[in-house]
Amino acid sequence: MKLNLGCGSQISEGWFNVDYGMGARFAKLPLFSFLNKKLKIFDLDWDKRIFLHDLRKTFPWDDDSVDFIYTSHTLEHFSREDGYAFLKECHRVLRKGAIIRIVVPDLSFIVSEYVNGNIKADCFVEKLGVLYNTYRNSLKGKLSPFVQFPHKCMYDTQTLKSTLEDIGFKAESKTAFQSKIPDIEKIELSNRTENAVIIEGEKR
Repeated sequence: MKLNLGCGSQISEGWFNVDYGMGARFAKLPLFSFLNKKLKIFDLDWDKRIFLHDLRKTFPWDDDSVDFIYTSHTLEHFSREDGYAFLKECHRVLRKGAIIRIVVPDLSFIVSEYVNGNIKADCFVEKLGVLYNTYRNSLKGKLSPFVQFPHKCMYDTQTLKSTLEDIGFKAESKTAFQSKIPDIEKIELSNRTENAVIIEGEKR
């Protein structure tokens, strides 16, 4: 069992792809794809094969039943408390010796870019991803709180590693495509690993 949690519109073959975004939910509706092309509510094409589950809630999988979990650019969209609960659930469902791989934006990189003058002060908050995007399309603007998910908690390598260790994982920092997951190249996107924290945890 391999879980891709917070898959977005990315479907990876051989993985159980899970999301709860509005686009994933709407994709289950008849004619949604046709209407979305006309109204352009969502910029992405969502696959109706995505399994729907609110990842802030108890997972529907049994204890010690999962071999691998991959989650990229998802954890930062939860509050610190919800994120911790999410990681606890990941630990619960993973088998002993199983692997979780987490990719999140690196707060230390963004801060260093600001300190070094590569990000201006008035753009700094935007770079953190904590704001809703603005649109000229009034419909998109009104729907922003329902279709966008700004960042609610940011991480650096040490913070995420320590959090996983506190939960009970043996954690280590990784680079792009360096992984104990055999088919990592099938699920990891290189552009999502740039300026990112990548941590793998092994359930003890």
